Amino acid sequence: MKSWRTTLALCVSAAVAQMIAVPVRADSAAGVGEHLGNALNPLTLKTVPEHDPDGLDAWPDERTPTGKLLGWPAKVPETSSAGDGWVYHGQIEIGGMATGGDTDNAWFRTYKDLPDSGLYLNNFSVQAEQLGKGKGYFFEALGGGVGYRDQFEGISLGRYNDWSVKFFYNETPHVFTNRYRSLWSGVGSSNLTLNGVPAGGVGVKNADGTMNATDSQTATVAGLRSAIEAVEDSELSLVRETGGVSFDKYLSSKWRFIGRYSLEHRDGSRPFGAVFGGGGGGGSVEIPESIDYDTHDILAMLRFDDGKNSLNLQTNVSLFRNNIDTLTFENPLYVSTNTVAASSGVLDPTRFTSGRYDLYPDNDFYNIKAEYGRSMPEWYHSRFTATVSLSKMKQNDHLIAPTTSDLSGISINGVSAENNWNTTSALSRQRAGAEIDTRLFDVAFSMRPTDKLGLDTKIRYYETDNKTDYLACNPLTGQWGRLLNDGTGGAFAFPNTSAGNNPAGTLATAYDSAGCNLNAVKALGLVPSSGASNIRNVPYEYSKTNVEFGGEYRLARGQTITGHIEREQYKREHRERDSTWEDRLKIGYLNRAYQWGTIRGSAEVGRRRGDSYDPDPYEEFFSVSLGPEPTADVTNLFSWIHAMKSFRKFDLADRDRLALDLRLDLIARHDLDVGISGQYRQNRFPDSDFGRKDDQTLGTASLDVNWQPSDKLGLYGYYSYQRSSMTQSSIQPNGCVIGNYYYFYSDGAVASGSTPTAPARSGASLVDTVLVSSGNWSSQCSDHAANSPLWTESRKWTVDYDDTNHAVGLGGRYDFGFARLELDYSYVTGTSSLDYSYNDAALGLSSAVVALAGGGMPDSDYNQHTLGLNLVFPISKSVALRAIYRYEQGSVDDWHYAGVAANPVPTDSGSQAVYLDAGSQDYHDNTVGLLVQVNF
Repeated sequence: MKSWRTTLALCVSAAVAQMIAVPVRADSAAGVGEHLGNALNPLTLKTVPEHDPDGLDAWPDERTPTGKLLGWPAKVPETSSAGDGWVYHGQIEIGGMATGGDTDNAWFRTYKDLPDSGLYLNNFSVQAEQLGKGKGYFFEALGGGVGYRDQFEGISLGRYNDWSVKFFYNETPHVFTNRYRSLWSGVGSSNLTLNGVPAGGVGVKNADGTMNATDSQTATVAGLRSAIEAVEDSELSLVRETGGVSFDKYLSSKWRFIGRYSLEHRDGSRPFGAVFGGGGGGGSVEIPESIDYDTHDILAMLRFDDGKNSLNLQTNVSLFRNNIDTLTFENPLYVSTNTVAASSGVLDPTRFTSGRYDLYPDNDFYNIKAEYGRSMPEWYHSRFTATVSLSKMKQNDHLIAPTTSDLSGISINGVSAENNWNTTSALSRQRAGAEIDTRLFDVAFSMRPTDKLGLDTKIRYYETDNKTDYLACNPLTGQWGRLLNDGTGGAFAFPNTSAGNNPAGTLATAYDSAGCNLNAVKALGLVPSSGASNIRNVPYEYSKTNVEFGGEYRLARGQTITGHIEREQYKREHRERDSTWEDRLKIGYLNRAYQWGTIRGSAEVGRRRGDSYDPDPYEEFFSVSLGPEPTADVTNLFSWIHAMKSFRKFDLADRDRLALDLRLDLIARHDLDVGISGQYRQNRFPDSDFGRKDDQTLGTASLDVNWQPSDKLGLYGYYSYQRSSMTQSSIQPNGCVIGNYYYFYSDGAVASGSTPTAPARSGASLVDTVLVSSGNWSSQCSDHAANSPLWTESRKWTVDYDDTNHAVGLGGRYDFGFARLELDYSYVTGTSSLDYSYNDAALGLSSAVVALAGGGMPDSDYNQHTLGLNLVFPISKSVALRAIYRYEQGSVDDWHYAGVAANPVPTDSGSQAVYLDAGSQDYHDNTVGLLVQVNF
C-alpha cells in the first residue's frame, strides 16, 4: 500500500487532476477529488495574480445577475509555442519556508502541515493545448505542498468535447491531540501492551486472603498516577490519503460515458473511551484507537441528451475495509464487576487483564439510479423529470467471542462460564448478517402557463427495509442476555426467583432449558428478573413521502413572488410514533427592479404532528416480553418502565417551525457593494414537557462590504453574529417498589418505607403518602406527578444551553507597480454556556455537592486570530519573488478538560476514571517564507 501511494504521488507530482478549462460537467458526476488545495493554496493555487484592466473580460463595475461586483479579472498568462499547434504556459513557486511558535499544537496542525524550515515547493501548474481544426487536445497539471502531509497533485489530459482522463492524489492530516500520555506500546496496531503498570491493576489482600477492594483500587490509582507523570505528551493523529482516476468520453453528440474510481486510505490513531465493570461500568480509560481504513468508491454513468430528452443511468459502489479487525489492549484498572461471580470464594478482579473491541466492520454500499427528463417547450414550456434509485447497505462481519478473559472458576447466574462465553459458539450466529435496502422514487413537473406565472409540483417517496435480525442468547447455555465490557459485567434475563412472582422454588436457570427458543421461553409463563435486558436488535426502518406544489409569479419587471406548500409524511417501524406528518408553507420575494440593489426575503412555517405517542414501543426486543408482569412485594419495577410517559423525543415530537431569511445587496457606489443579511430559525415543541422543550432558536446577522475602485486596489470586510439557544428537561428517576409507601415532603424530598408511618424530616412537612401495589404500579409510576414514586415532579432538572459566536474579516489588495500586496485577517470568537436548575433537597444532595455543582458549568470560550500577508515583487515578466507571512493565535477554555493534566486519575476508591488526553491548549505560531515564482 505504501509503495502504491509513493509511486502515485511521484507520478502526479509533475501535475494535477483538475482541469482549469474543464468542459461543463453534470453535478451528479462530481465526486471525490474534484477540488484540490491546502492551507497555503485554499483555492487550489494562490499566487497573488496581476489584474488586467484591458483584458477581454475587464468591464468596469461589471456585476452578476444578483447585483454583485465581479471584480477585475486576473491577467491571462502569456503562452509559448511548442510546434504543431501546441501552446503552453506554466508556473512554479518554490523557496524557503519556516514556522515558529507552538508548532506541535493540535489545533494549529489540524488539516494542515507547514514546514518547520527548509526548501518548500508551494505550488506548480502546467497548461497546454493544441489549437487548430481537428485538434483540440489539452494537458493540464497542478500541485502543491509536495512531500508534506497536506500535499496535492494531479493530471488532466484529453481532447475538448471528446474525451478526458484525470488523475489526482492528495493528503489531509487530522491531529486529534498532542497532549496524550500513552501507557501502551503498539499504538496504531491491533495490540496495545502496557508499560510501567501491571495489567489488571494492583491487588491488595486482607489477612484472611480475601481481596480488599478499597485498598486495591487505592494502590492501583497511585501506580497509575506515578506512571502517567513519567510519560511525556504524544500525538494521536491520522492522515487521509486519497487517489483516483476518472474517465469522460463523448460516445456521440448525444451519448456520454463517465467513470470514476478513488481509493481513500486513513492511517493513524485517536482517543477512544474503554469501559470495564458492570452496567455502565466501574472503570474507564482513554485508550488510543488504531485506524487503518480503506474506502473504494466506484462510479459509472451513461448520459443521453438530444435537446428534449435527457437520461442518466448511474451505478455507484462504495466499499469500506478496516485493515485492523479487532483491537486488544491490556487493562491498567482494578475493576468492579457485576453478574459474573466466583463459583466458590471471592472473585479476584485482577484476572481481567485485557479488553478487546471489534472495530468498525467491512461494509458495502451499492446503488443504481436512473434519471429521465423531458422538455416540452411547445406545451407551456413544461418539463417532466423522474428518478428511481435503489440501494443496498450490508455488512457480514465475523462476530467475536463475548470475552477473551479466563473464565475458569466463574459462574453467571449460577451457570458455569468456563468455555461457555469466551468462544464464538456462545453467539446465536457467527456473522453479522446486517442489511438495509433503500428505495427512492421521485417525479416532478413544471410549466409556465403565462409569461408571468410558473407552476411546479413534485412527489418523492423514500423507504428503508431493515433485514437485520440478531438474538442475544447463548446456544451453549440457553442464557438470554449479553456479557458486557469484556466479561466484567453483564445484562441477562432470567426468571425472578422471589416467591409470589413465580412459583416457590423457581430457579434462575429455568429459561435455559428452552435452548434459545423464544416461543418456548414465553410459554413457561415465568416473570423475568428484569424488564430492561436486550434480547433482540431493533430493526428500525421507515418510509417518507413528500408532496410539494408551488410556483412563481412576476408582479412587475424585476419583481417576483414565490410560494410552495409541502406535506411530508413519515411511517416508522418500532418507534414511539407509527406516523408523523408535517405541513410546510414557504413564501419568497425577490426585487431586482431598483438601481440601488436587490432585496430577497423568504418566510417558511411548518407544523409537525403525529398519531398517538407510545413511550415504550420496544417491549418485544427486551426481557419484559418473556413473561407476565411481577406482582410480589419488594419487587422494584424500575426496569419495567423504560421511559416517562410524557417524555418526547425531538425527532418525533409535535413541532412548530419558523424560518425567516432576508438579504439586501446594496450598490452603495458604482464600485462599492454592501450586503446585509439576517436569518432566524425557531423550533417550538408545544407538547413536550420533557425532552427538548420550549423554543430552540438560531439567529444570524451579517454585514459585508466589497470595494473594487480599480484594478490596483480592492478591499473587503465582513462581520457576522450568531446566537443559538436550547432547553432540555427531564426527571431523575426515584423508585417504584411493590409494597412500599412513598412519602412526599413540602421541600420536594421523597422517602420510602414498608409502613404507613412517615419518618420525620427536619424543616419540611409531609404532603402526601402513596402505596405502590401490584394493581396500581403501572398507573402510579408511569408518568410524572407531584406524588409519583418514580417520576416525582420535584426531582425535575432543566438545562439551558446558549451559544454565541462572532466572526470578523478584513482584507484587500494593492498593486504598487513594483510590488503587489495582499492582506487577509480574520477573527472568530465563541462562548458556550450551560446552566441548569434542580431541587437539591428532592435529589438528596449534600451541601458540599451543591456547592460543587452550582447552577451551571463554567463557560466554554474560544478565540482565534489569523493574519496572512503576501507581497509579490516582479523581477521580470517570467520571474517574481513572493514573501509570505502568516500568523495564527488561538485560545480555548473548555471545562471538559479542566484539571485533567494535573489530576488524570481523580478518584482513589469506588469507580475509576483515567483521563490521558489533556485536550486543546492555547497557541500562537508564525510562518514566513520567501518564494521564487517562475512563469514559462
